[in-house]
Amino acid sequence: MHQTGLPNTRTGTGSESDTYSTDTRADTARSRFPLRLPLHAHSPLVAYPLALAIGVILGASGPLLLATDAPFGQVAHLTLSAGWSWAALAYFVGMAGGSKRRSAATGTLALMSAVCVYYATKAQQGAYLAADLSDPTGQATQFDWDGFISKTLLWCVFALLLGPLLGAAGNLSRNSAYRFPGRLVIPLVVIVETTMRLGAEADLQGSLTTTTWSATRAAAIAALIAVAVLAALDSRRRRRPGA
Repeated sequence: MHQTGLPNTRTGTGSESDTYSTDTRADTARSRFPLRLPLHAHSPLVAYPLALAIGVILGASGPLLLATDAPFGQVAHLTLSAGWSWAALAYFVGMAGGSKRRSAATGTLALMSAVCVYYATKAQQGAYLAADLSDPTGQATQFDWDGFISKTLLWCVFALLLGPLLGAAGNLSRNSAYRFPGRLVIPLVVIVETTMRLGAEADLQGSLTTTTWSATRAAAIAALIAVAVLAALDSRRRRRPGA
């Protein structure tokens, strides 16, 4: 009878243990600073059309913004036409890919669509019109198919080579064991490119270009520091007893 009146300590202990284990896992996951995306973002029905659409938008925006005289438009053109923004395109699209293979594929798709739309937009703007040498007056023009096709194919090859790597890097940066090194990729690309441009191009293109590249590099350095701080905090928390 005394045993019947005792509380069910076994059941209570198990419940508390399960709760503690769940809370511990949740705390551990939060301490590692994962980047969580909505589940529907990983679906192929979302990931591939999204990669294609973002690539089209980026590819068209760079040339179209060049036509504006507003300072904001010039800054946006400089940013969206830079190599690092194209690298970031494949990288961030890869973050939504779900698996590494899908991330590599969506990163490549985004870059390929961006390249094709970029050069198609420039062609529509008249960038590939050349003088028709068969015209004795020298006033007729013709479309430079050789220049258009060669440049488009060249950058499509780069997209095929770099798209899978950048897309996979975006996937690794989300919540894998290599997430913190993966998060350094784009800031490092930005710092290298802007430093090179500041040394070679800025003086020839005016103060707006210099300010744009300088501000972009400063933002990349800040992002690099933030990633390093998060990595240090994560390492410190994981070394705590019971973490």
